[in-house]
Amino acid sequence: MARNASTIAIAFVLIAFCNGASAQDQAQIEAGEQLYDEHCASCHGEKLRTTGSAADLKEMRAEDRPRFDRALLEGRGQMPSWQGVLNDDEFDQLWAYIRARAK
Repeated sequence: MARNASTIAIAFVLIAFCNGASAQDQAQIEAGEQLYDEHCASCHGEKLRTTGSAADLKEMRAEDRPRFDRALLEGRGQMPSWQGVLNDDEFDQLWAYIRARAK
């Protein structure tokens, strides 16, 4: 009986942890969406719907994160550098938004 109670308690802790992480992830995605709307949508398209004039960010894969960070820090082609404008947390939020809507 005690073993059953501990198994149930562990299950509740895991469920609570997973729900907390999910809520945190969702908050990061929403913050990223706001940043995207403010800084990126004019070139990359509203709601990540590419206009064809800039890279389709939905095509970025998880392993493209270093390339994404480099482009934000250094700029690329017509895109300016966002270094000093956006901080590391904001880079993470943008990445979370993009990855949440990746193909």
